[in-house]
Amino acid sequence: MASSLFLVGEIGANDYNHPFFQNKTVEWVRPIVPQVIRSIALSIEALIELGAKTMYVPCIFPLGCTPRFLLLFPGDNRDPATGCLRRLNDLVLVHNRMLKAKLEELRRDHAGVSITYVNTYDDVLTLITKPALNGFAVETVLKACYPVLDVGPAAVPCPDPSMYVSFDGLHMTEAAYKIMDRGVLDGPSAAPPILSTCNHTC
Repeated sequence: MASSLFLVGEIGANDYNHPFFQNKTVEWVRPIVPQVIRSIALSIEALIELGAKTMYVPCIFPLGCTPRFLLLFPGDNRDPATGCLRRLNDLVLVHNRMLKAKLEELRRDHAGVSITYVNTYDDVLTLITKPALNGFAVETVLKACYPVLDVGPAAVPCPDPSMYVSFDGLHMTEAAYKIMDRGVLDGPSAAPPILSTCNHTC
């Protein structure tokens, strides 16, 4: 355990997704954020008890930019700069700020354990705001390649998923995940990046 690297998460998105799919409001969901953060902290402490010394903990990416939620909340207030849903992204930012603060607290309580916050929120937002720079099509950046929840059984994925950020409306395409992974492996979304901590053992 002490010589292994643990990726703890991403945890929490489904705790917010499922209530929204059951017609709950952002106001209903917001009070559960501290419970989700507490659960993540308990998971980390359980790993520390087992001897873990190196952990990377991803935050939640901007849910307000996912095609499924853009379809679910069509009349909601959108950020003119991104086209994303402001209230959902504000909720995610609350979660991410609380997670970052909790990780700082855990670091103070567990000297000798490396706990790194992984900023996937900014990674994904960059894919949305600068799609062409990252190899995505501007016209499809907020659309799903294969919106399985919104189409019939005869539907097929788009011809080129690499031009899309979202595959099915909730999950990213392989192309998007590859960019996010590089941010964790090489930086800058994780500091220190994973490859700098591996010492060629990863």
